[in-house]
Amino acid sequence: MSLSSSPDSPPSMLVRLATWSMGLGGVLIVLGLASIAAPWVAAAAVAAFCGITLIMGGASQIAMTAMTFTWRGFWLTLVSGVLATMLGVAMLLMPHEAAGALVIFLAIILLMEASTKLSATMLIGSDFPRGWLLFDGIVTAALGIVLLVSEPAEKEVLLGIFIGINLLSSGITFAAGGWSLRNRLTSQ
Repeated sequence: MSLSSSPDSPPSMLVRLATWSMGLGGVLIVLGLASIAAPWVAAAAVAAFCGITLIMGGASQIAMTAMTFTWRGFWLTLVSGVLATMLGVAMLLMPHEAAGALVIFLAIILLMEASTKLSATMLIGSDFPRGWLLFDGIVTAALGIVLLVSEPAEKEVLLGIFIGINLLSSGITFAAGGWSLRNRLTSQ
């Protein structure tokens, strides 16, 4: 089988996929290492992104209410849009506090996830490897507790480090997947 018989042939498409996966993996690895090296910058970037997203969403809700002022849900949508816009502006004006709030939110989510995993460990049958689920639940709970009890100055750094670890992990996965696919295709 030829790897590049035509530009749209499956092997050619897989070669492009492998190349793009390795490229994306490289970019994510660099971003992950940068986030770990400067975690406060990564945390500020996430807080700014959330703020901008809230402003855009709130402005969209306000714009929608301008066109639907006879609608029964007019006031609730208007108030929701104004609150989202105000929260977004606050996140942009107070990035350190915004990062701290995001960390607390993430900690609560992690603790809720851990409680469901630990509960599932007790409820599932022997068909599923409960040991791995128990391990995952304990690690998830530990991460949530670390975030929740960390000092305010540490919260921003921890958020940036967690973002960096996530980007690094995703980058390694994409790069390794692309490399593996490329090796498999070239050995054919």
